[in-house]
Amino acid sequence: MSRRFVFLIALIALAVLGTAASPWTLPGGGLSAELTQHVKDKYGLDLTVRGRSTFAVLPIPRVKFENVTLRFPDEALKAEGGTLRGELRVLPLLFGRIELSDFDLSETRITGSLQKIQAVDWPKVVRNGASETHARRLVINKSSLRWTDLKNANLNQLNVVIRWTDASEPLTVTGSAEWRDEPVVLEQASVFPDLLASDRISPFTLSLSSPSVRLTAEGEAQLGDTPRITGESTVKAGSVRDFTRWSGLDLPFGSLLRAVLVNGDFSMDRRRLSWPAVSLTLGSDKLEGAMGVRFDTERPVITGTLAADTLNLSDLFAPFSQARTSSGAWSEESIDLARATGMDLDLRLSAASASLGRLSLDDMAASVLVQPGRIEASIGRADFYDGTLKGRLSLVSQNGLVDFKSQGTYANVKISPFLAALGEPRWITGRAQGQFSFEGQGRNPADVIRQAEGRSTIELAEGEIVGITLQDALRRVEKRPLLASLNWKGGRTPFDKAEAQIVVKNGVGEIVGGALKGPAVQADLRGQILLPDRTLRVTADISAADAPVAQTPALVFDVTGDWDNVAVTPQVRSLIERSGAAKALFPTERVPADRQRPQAIAQ
Repeated sequence: MSRRFVFLIALIALAVLGTAASPWTLPGGGLSAELTQHVKDKYGLDLTVRGRSTFAVLPIPRVKFENVTLRFPDEALKAEGGTLRGELRVLPLLFGRIELSDFDLSETRITGSLQKIQAVDWPKVVRNGASETHARRLVINKSSLRWTDLKNANLNQLNVVIRWTDASEPLTVTGSAEWRDEPVVLEQASVFPDLLASDRISPFTLSLSSPSVRLTAEGEAQLGDTPRITGESTVKAGSVRDFTRWSGLDLPFGSLLRAVLVNGDFSMDRRRLSWPAVSLTLGSDKLEGAMGVRFDTERPVITGTLAADTLNLSDLFAPFSQARTSSGAWSEESIDLARATGMDLDLRLSAASASLGRLSLDDMAASVLVQPGRIEASIGRADFYDGTLKGRLSLVSQNGLVDFKSQGTYANVKISPFLAALGEPRWITGRAQGQFSFEGQGRNPADVIRQAEGRSTIELAEGEIVGITLQDALRRVEKRPLLASLNWKGGRTPFDKAEAQIVVKNGVGEIVGGALKGPAVQADLRGQILLPDRTLRVTADISAADAPVAQTPALVFDVTGDWDNVAVTPQVRSLIERSGAAKALFPTERVPADRQRPQAIAQ
């Protein structure tokens, strides 16, 4: 065989290969019509091709259609525009039939309706497809998804790979998309469609992540009349505040919480998602118990009963610390409960040790209830600084106004460590018992305080006033009244009982009954506590323990100033009046208003 002949054969072979490998542009109608019929018969989809159609044989028989539209029955899903590529099965092609083994849909706009998707008889669709040869893979690239009946659920930069090679193998889905300007990655999802279609149990896996949250789950799924999913799941959010801000999902107290981890066995049906045995980690605190989410109500309801060894509730009470500005005044910023009450919550909590900011409680049993515009929290019982505490707090928002109510009782509480926990000096000791009720209404904390009303009682037993020895001060004032004001600090004043009743109206607390009784001294308190200004105007009348009731007090102290800087000073006039030499400077007779008071009186 001559070299020219061999060279000619090689050229012909190259030409054939080049022709087979190069895509051929085909006239509209033929190939697209054949593929349209194939897609309709095999998958129940309506395909329309408005652009070019091309066909190539090598290296794999394939077709490409531009500017296509794919419609699911009743337009539950519709893909418009973009390019459809597909690989052809060789054997059917030899017999003149078009069958795609792979779909690749790129740069298309997908529109969906959740309501219509839910109405599709998916078991029937899967059963019909499982008995026939179907495409092994569907790839969607650089596309978008818009929902007609879901708010804020649109996806951009959608890239998905759906693979199902055989009925004995699971259907797997991987992909990514951009939701609310952040990437979401579907790392893996798998299920056996043929088992689901025949009402049998199918294993499943799911792994989904975003910058704000990560979800993994595996277990078993079943469809039928009562669809149900069971298995084990893990939900982890580095910051619940960031997640709620990004997702728009208004979780109860979501704007106040940081890291959270939910792990445990779960079950889910149409009405409820529940964790019968769950481990919930909030920051460094670990809680265990049961949780659930109900879907069969007007609003989703989160329920739970959880217990912890240690529990830090400071984040939940952060808004109360923000009721004051940096300067110490009450805040004029509006109270907004909407972000904290976007979803209902009914939670029971117990902890061996719990902290609320600087305060600590032991053996606590509490409950939290959240409803639209309403937050209620109660402590059924707690050990509180060697005593006990019960209390209830509620915030209700309506027409732009917030109703604040609180009430509680306490008994046998050591007052000195309580003051230290608040960062206050330990100026008094003893065991306290009493009760309080407080309520107010307004648009901001300042309004609530200005309109506050309530009542509080406190009784201290077997304690001491630290920093002053009243019995010594009484002895000094009897001998040298004017010098007593110069040297009254230091020491302690023991007492058997101290009590006070405060009635609050329009933000002003009036001391209607205040008294102290000790082995050597007794005292009466009167005055006001001004809540809006956070100041005191209190007078303490000090007398010997055996002094008659009607006798003029031997010593009078003024307790004044703001709550963070209280000043206790002897009342100078009372000391001068007790001085024989200076008493005449203060006449006892009242001078009429139309007469001038004498400048001085000499004796």
